[in-house]
Amino acid sequence: MSALVARWLALPPNLRGILWVALSGLLFAALNVFTLIPAQHLNPFVMAFLRYLFGTLILVPVILQLGLYRSLHTNRLGLHVSRGAIHTAGMMLWFVALPLTTLAELTALGFTGPIFVTIGAALFLAEDVRLRRWIAVMVGFAGAMIIIRPGFSEIHLGVICVLLSTPIFSASNLISKALARTDSANTIVIWQHIVIVICAAPVAIWFWQTPNWVDLLWFVAAGFAGTLGHVCQQRGYQLADITLLQPIGFLSLIWNTMLGYFLFFQKPDVWTFIGAAVIFASALYISHREAVRRARIKSTPAPPAP
Repeated sequence: MSALVARWLALPPNLRGILWVALSGLLFAALNVFTLIPAQHLNPFVMAFLRYLFGTLILVPVILQLGLYRSLHTNRLGLHVSRGAIHTAGMMLWFVALPLTTLAELTALGFTGPIFVTIGAALFLAEDVRLRRWIAVMVGFAGAMIIIRPGFSEIHLGVICVLLSTPIFSASNLISKALARTDSANTIVIWQHIVIVICAAPVAIWFWQTPNWVDLLWFVAAGFAGTLGHVCQQRGYQLADITLLQPIGFLSLIWNTMLGYFLFFQKPDVWTFIGAAVIFASALYISHREAVRRARIKSTPAPPAP
């Protein structure tokens, strides 16, 4: 075992980050499968609560092993709470959409995340977004329109919820990337689960439906896959730049399409893949331009001290 660990640590950090994020995508695809089954009859808000409640229970052995202080100690509690509250809103919208769309469509529309990040940076952070990135944003939205095809197919509630949840998840991911500079992956994931359970509980109680024992088994599996997926994702964020990890996200479309087809007989049309390719190309270019912009900022010499 020690030899395997040594070989793993000998790999370049960027490669290890890519592998961690690729594994997280596979685990999140499994999470979609485990939750899609009870989603056919359970309230989505109850599901969001149960998914993170069982995820928190999965984390209890980790907390006991690390110790309560080491697991929860952070100097950025406000940021953890903000991220958890934001992620709660996105998760609830995601669970509303889950039984209403195919897994492929759900994943493809999720690729619009970097597009919303760019718009948010321009509107709320006063960032100088230039013509090429705005063109990439428009191309990305064109890709989303290819998938949705307004006027040719019905824009249903599931699509609307996915599009609303995507910028929320993007904001959550950006905060988690910032947290990864100072806090461990375990601390970030533990705080995320605690805050989401607290935020989701009142809504879940209001819409409460008692799950059966089979549903509970699915939520145990979902809690394990989702929690481990978040840990893998955070480890990837700590090792590699988020712009380098962006292309790995396209693997999620492959995993979700295959699982949706073979397990639920979902047959996404060709427009979903065409639109996903357009969105992905746009997101990849936006990530590239963001990396170039940051490199320029780092290379700019600081003004002389007065």
